[in-house]
Amino acid sequence: MTVATPTASRWTCDGCGVSVSWIGGRQAPLPESWNRSGEGQFCLKCRRERAADAAVDAAPEKSTRDGRAKLRRASLIEFEVRRTPELPDNRIARACHASPIAVKAARQRLDAESTSAA
Repeated sequence: MTVATPTASRWTCDGCGVSVSWIGGRQAPLPESWNRSGEGQFCLKCRRERAADAAVDAAPEKSTRDGRAKLRRASLIEFEVRRTPELPDNRIARACHASPIAVKAARQRLDAESTSAA
C-alpha cells in the first residue's frame, strides 16, 4: 500500500509565515526544501534556524557569546551537510556564509560520529 503525498495549492511555514503557491492555484506537494513534522511544516530558512537554536539551547549555560556563535555556525553547517551530503563543500559553504574548510571539518566530525556510533 502506498501512502499518498499530500498536496495543496498553498503551503505556509509555521515558523515565519512565508507562503508558497503555484500559478493558477494548482495543487503541488510540500516544496522539496521544506519539512513537515509533528511540530508543523517549516521552510528551509526556519529549518536552519531551528537546528542552530537547538544546538545553542543544548550548550552549557556558562557558554560565552562567542562560543554560542561558533556553536550556532557549526550546527548550521552540519545541518546542511546532513541535508545535502552530495553537494561539494564550496556550495554548502556559500549557503552557510562559511569557508569550505569549515564544511570539510564538519563532514569529518559527522563521519567520525557515525563511525563511532556503529
